[in-house]
Amino acid sequence: MRAENVALVDTYMKMRNSYNHGFLKYDYFRNIIRYITGIKKSVNIRAIFQKMLEQELIEKQIIIKTNKKKTLRYRHNPYHIDSYNIVN
Repeated sequence: MRAENVALVDTYMKMRNSYNHGFLKYDYFRNIIRYITGIKKSVNIRAIFQKMLEQELIEKQIIIKTNKKKTLRYRHNPYHIDSYNIVN
């Protein structure tokens, strides 16, 4: 079920051109996953998000705001090499 949800969310984000939105907070992705899959438990939503991070469908960037504050931002990456069926 999780693999199907990852594929579903990835397809939706490709159609929505999420890559062009740039690096966004986790809340954006959480709301998209909740909307698309209908899952309300944050543990399950986070598991789908983590699976997308592992598959490199989402890239992560650390943004330094001040000397001590750092935040993480994420961007959907539809151009990942595994998302295409390339035969060598």
